[in-house]
Amino acid sequence: MNDFSTPRRMSPAAFIVIWMQTFQQLITTFIFIIGMMLFDDDLVHSQRIIMALACVGGAVALSAGIAFLKYYFRKYHIEGDSLIYTHGLAFKNTTSVPLERIHNLRTKSGIFYRMVDMRGVSFDTLASDKQEVELILNESEWQALLRQVRIGEDFPDAGGLDTAVAPPPPFRQDKLHVSNLNIIKGALCQNHLQGFAILGAIVAVIFDKFSEIDRDATGRFIDYIDAHAGDISLSFGQILLCGAAIYLFVMLLWTGRTVIRYYGMTINIADSKLTFESGLFSRYTSRIARDKATVLSIKQNPLERLAQCETISIRQAENVTDEKKRGDITIYGSDLGNRIFDWWTGDDAGNKQPFRDKDSVKESVLITARSGKGVFVRRFIPHLLIAVVVLPVLMFAADIVMPAIAACTLYVVLMAVRAVMAWRHSSIELTDTYVLINRGNIASIREYVRYPDIESIRIRRTPFTRYTGRVSLQIATNSGVTTVYSLTLADARTLRSYLV
Repeated sequence: MNDFSTPRRMSPAAFIVIWMQTFQQLITTFIFIIGMMLFDDDLVHSQRIIMALACVGGAVALSAGIAFLKYYFRKYHIEGDSLIYTHGLAFKNTTSVPLERIHNLRTKSGIFYRMVDMRGVSFDTLASDKQEVELILNESEWQALLRQVRIGEDFPDAGGLDTAVAPPPPFRQDKLHVSNLNIIKGALCQNHLQGFAILGAIVAVIFDKFSEIDRDATGRFIDYIDAHAGDISLSFGQILLCGAAIYLFVMLLWTGRTVIRYYGMTINIADSKLTFESGLFSRYTSRIARDKATVLSIKQNPLERLAQCETISIRQAENVTDEKKRGDITIYGSDLGNRIFDWWTGDDAGNKQPFRDKDSVKESVLITARSGKGVFVRRFIPHLLIAVVVLPVLMFAADIVMPAIAACTLYVVLMAVRAVMAWRHSSIELTDTYVLINRGNIASIREYVRYPDIESIRIRRTPFTRYTGRVSLQIATNSGVTTVYSLTLADARTLRSYLV
């Protein structure tokens, strides 16, 4: 019976998952050792094969031993309204997580988990920026544990109640789907420059592997490029064509990554809880409570506006999520902004039509303030300085005059348009229940923050404030700081008075 009242180990299938994970961590080191043996000229062919097989067997045996210790000394149970998690051999650690303090409940079901029909369950709290607990459970154990978590969340003071038999409170469920076609559409509408980070990571891994095989391989490759660089002469049009080809490749790389991560997206809204699930090869879920969702952000750029979709982000406390921000929820290619907004504000009976006009869900406005031209100056001047420095370098050092002038002029014009859009979008509104911060460059971004989630308000002056009368207003929450630039000092003080 899955009552979790007494300490228990995970099911035996969890040992297989831990074994595979441990073997995956160890095999990279053993591969390096095997590679050294295979290229060792002092050994004959048969000796190389035998020693390589011995290394593989050693990795299997060592990972099995480590996995067994991790599995055997890992226990968990629910005591009152807390999840108790014990692990460790020489140093036994016991972690107690109050169920009502859980900010995010995440699961993952990668290929190792699917092989034995298991899933990894992680509990995120404010105590650490790493996952507090990870359990590997089968479906029946997961569903039973989820029922206990719901009871603990809804009855945090019921320490003396028998939670094994207490019925969960009734709630209304609403299951939403985002089609894979819409996910592709949403991915194609994004800023694909982020894909260069993925490309850079791939290139770094390739060079790292080359260095492991041959320490001089990277140096020889760089010397080869340096020696033949002078033989390559490309026209300006060919350079543009190469740049377009690289950008197309990066766009496809980013789109493919997005589709793999968000394939088969479903959003289940059950009363105050929202559960997000997606993934092609590995299925990930993230379950977050309404009061733990600090910031709701809805972005729409011109491409998304034409495609009638938007990008929705639900952010929580920074200390809850890990370095990859896996606790945050991002929804691409949907028109569910209004529905998510209704859930976030607690108005589940509100308008369910697609979110296209912010005025359709705007409450009565208490005060509004718009940013001044200082936003344009702040966004445009740094790029203008870059163009002024780069242009003479290209003209005289690289000896390309007309292409350099054309490229720098185009860059300045694009950055000017970007700065104008940032100025037009920048404003702040205070309503009865939340703060709406409008920002963005080419894209229009609306960020919603509830008053109880605001931790501090700061008015920031610059050396030019005495001449312009403009200041910045910084609103800090547990998910970060949002700044509204170039407000009048009177508006900033009025806003601060309302917020305080």
